[in-house]
Amino acid sequence: MRLFVFNRSVAMLLFALAAGVCSAWAARQYLQDRVQLIEARAKVPMAQRIVAAHDLPAGTRLEPAHLVIRSFPAALVSSDSLPPERYTELSGTVLRTPLRSGDPVLPVHAAAHEAGAFSSYLASGRRAITMPVDAINSVSGLLQPGDLIDLYVSFEYQRRRITAPLLQGVLVLATGATTQHAPGSGNKPPAPYATVTLDTAPEDAVKLVAARQSGVITAVLRPPHDGESTQKAVRGDLASLLGVNRPPPAASRKVPVLYGNQAVRSVPRLIPSAAASQAAGVFDLPYAPELVSAWMREAAQGPMPGTLADASLSDLRSALDGVVSE
Repeated sequence: MRLFVFNRSVAMLLFALAAGVCSAWAARQYLQDRVQLIEARAKVPMAQRIVAAHDLPAGTRLEPAHLVIRSFPAALVSSDSLPPERYTELSGTVLRTPLRSGDPVLPVHAAAHEAGAFSSYLASGRRAITMPVDAINSVSGLLQPGDLIDLYVSFEYQRRRITAPLLQGVLVLATGATTQHAPGSGNKPPAPYATVTLDTAPEDAVKLVAARQSGVITAVLRPPHDGESTQKAVRGDLASLLGVNRPPPAASRKVPVLYGNQAVRSVPRLIPSAAASQAAGVFDLPYAPELVSAWMREAAQGPMPGTLADASLSDLRSALDGVVSE
């Protein structure tokens, strides 16, 4: 009887060991199969295609923010789907049909944007204003649509010449009849022009109109990524700017007498004091100007109080009252 019980226990132990070995082998085989499956998937050729970044309604004019790049198995991509290098075929086109986020954007989904009114390219709340230019203001004809410029105004104030920044960081929309949106404009040599069209806020357009009537405007080209504004202005003529406009010494009412038995002393009337010379013509404006096209880099809600964006020419002249008389 004991032998039977012993044999039964040994048999159960052997059965448990066999079941454990089989389970370990099955788990190992499953993991190996999964590894092989993952490796096989990794060996599948992938292709990058342009898809919708989010849900897009019909009529959307496609911009970079509307499109992203996703990878798909090369065997599953559509033959008319677009790779990243063909992005320019979609830029500026209009969707014929709505798309879901992640849907491939096909040429059939987009229609070429027909050339319409130039005002359709203006952002909401912006204005386009055209001003004449010469060789200096056009940077010798090198100014192109998409450039940023600073506009300085020179005018007479209290019988002195003042030159101060009027608008800074102004976007050039067009040079003559050439715009960034003209088809094939990038392949043509720049055409001669006598006017430039600028993108401004309504209040900036009014200031520019007033400045053209009462002063001389000069354009200065700025780098596209320069977000700094300047407060530098100039008063007076060229002599004031160079600091050489020292007044002649005042005539002495009393003739100095030199005695031979006394030490030689300086003659104050013949040596102009340091305070007699005027300061150089460059000075800082009392307010911090704001870039006109700063909306291109950040969604500003409106001009900050005290900046150039809400300062009119009368404000500029009021601010100059304290520095012109110095």
